[in-house]
Amino acid sequence: MGFFLSTLGFGIFSLLCFILAVFIYFRLLIAVCTFKKLPKWIYTLGHIQITKRPVHLDDITDKPALIEASVFMLCIILVDIIATVINYFKLHNIGKAIFSCLQMQFPIIIAAIILSGITKPLIRFLIPSYRTKYSYSTTNALDVLMFFASFAFTFFISIAGIPAKPVNVQLAGTNVIIGSTKASVLLDNGFTFKEKNADSEIINTRSDHFYYGEYLELYLGDKSFGHVCVTPTWKDFDELKNCTVTLFKATPDDTDLSAVKINNVALSDLELSDFENEDLTDIFSLHPIDYDEMKGPYYFVLTLQTHDYSLWKRYRIEADFNSDNSLSYYNVMAQHTIWE
Repeated sequence: MGFFLSTLGFGIFSLLCFILAVFIYFRLLIAVCTFKKLPKWIYTLGHIQITKRPVHLDDITDKPALIEASVFMLCIILVDIIATVINYFKLHNIGKAIFSCLQMQFPIIIAAIILSGITKPLIRFLIPSYRTKYSYSTTNALDVLMFFASFAFTFFISIAGIPAKPVNVQLAGTNVIIGSTKASVLLDNGFTFKEKNADSEIINTRSDHFYYGEYLELYLGDKSFGHVCVTPTWKDFDELKNCTVTLFKATPDDTDLSAVKINNVALSDLELSDFENEDLTDIFSLHPIDYDEMKGPYYFVLTLQTHDYSLWKRYRIEADFNSDNSLSYYNVMAQHTIWE
């Protein structure tokens, strides 16, 4: 839980800095248009120095201050667009290009600060009304806020990554979203858990990074439907009906594979050759931005969301085969620090 809260804290801090920077920009716009001064706290914030060399800053609210602030904000947008375009030509995927750009926000803001400084002499030459001798504290306030926002956001996204689309498992027509669906959904659709009822207490000992809560055999009538892990969502113990399904495991011995689908792909239709010759993302028709595939002689793993799972859930699809090419098991699981 500590990792979850600390990661969330970095995300909130970066978001607040960004919102405050946008707020100050629009307050400056309104102040210039209405010939009013800004609140004193904005000027005070603008006197924070992010360089070793002290610079005298003026608490002036005029049209050149707005032009300077606007140029800085446009430089941020311009550098972001350039970075996204470059990444797109390298990765050939717009989603991956945007994600890569998000990971580069700190150097992008530094580049925008440098670019806006370079363009000042040019703008002063082209726009006579911009010819000013002032160094504006309002512009520096935007620089400071975007500097800290980008630093915190870059650190945040390097840890948390971006959320992945959950993996759906269909059990005899019942849709189970691993990591989200409650055990009560299975109970309501006629499933039962071996030696457990809806009010049975489930304890999460937090002793494993994969198998959370309790590992139970699942039945539909008298037919076994594999095994699941049911986990108390925010507590160490809870009634089974309130627990989250965090793992599903199917083997040929205890599961009717023809009645089980992963993302609408029937497991009975898959063979070892499919995993050897195709990417797992293609087999299960998944289009993740952040993922990793491991392909061994008989063991295959697709990981969705490869960063730390301190904020967003990580999903894994595993397929294991025996040396005679027969299936050993399929595993679908979700990982999150709140369960560890």
